[in-house]
Amino acid sequence: MWQRRWKRLRSCWQFVAVCGLAGGMVWVMSWPEWSIRSPEQVTFQGNQLVSSKTLQESLPLKYPQAIWQLSTHRLGNELAQNPALSAVEITRQLFPAQLTIAVQERHPLAIAVSDQGLGYLDGEGNYIPANLYNKQIQSKLPQTPQFLGYEAQYQTFWQTHQTRIQQSPVNIRIINGNNPSNISLTTAMGVVYLGSDLSQFDQQLTVLEEMQNLPKMIAKERLVFIDLSNPDDPRIQLKPQAPSATATIKKP
Repeated sequence: MWQRRWKRLRSCWQFVAVCGLAGGMVWVMSWPEWSIRSPEQVTFQGNQLVSSKTLQESLPLKYPQAIWQLSTHRLGNELAQNPALSAVEITRQLFPAQLTIAVQERHPLAIAVSDQGLGYLDGEGNYIPANLYNKQIQSKLPQTPQFLGYEAQYQTFWQTHQTRIQQSPVNIRIINGNNPSNISLTTAMGVVYLGSDLSQFDQQLTVLEEMQNLPKMIAKERLVFIDLSNPDDPRIQLKPQAPSATATIKKP
């Protein structure tokens, strides 16, 4: 009988001790030192183009927030929706409470103008709104080529050809996709029409590179456009040549 009472008494004391320990942990965890209370407790790493302030503004975090209740996986996935970022990894420090957010940025290679406004393209054709970069950073980003009328339908084209476009000896300043039935390039030689079949682009660019001496044979001001819609039969449109003026000399 005495042993049974002792076991019950010990069980009760164990229960009280566990409850006290759990309550104490809850009380300790409620201390301000265990909470993210301000942006100063969030540190960004790896961002060279997007400012920490811009990333902080797009961070879906409400203050104060208990550090042990934060889902770093969910927070990272939501921050990764920022078009300027390709990857996000978040680690947390419990005491003192702090978040460290390591990001990988997309690298702008060209200017893009689309229905979404002014932005940039990376090598995969991802559109990055220009307002994610401050003016100082924008001045250091590539200014050419510019892709006008950029839409999702051109993403595969850009992915496939962007390296060659940038490395081509032909200075391609503008790719104009506003008219899908006749896409055009603006180059140092003038306007070049490609038609609608972008599967021919490699051949078209090869032909264009072979025509680099054209300005030496034809005055640039006479060239209206180059038509490479059929790269096997390239054509050029010239302005009519003005007749030379004949001077009349009157005899005294």
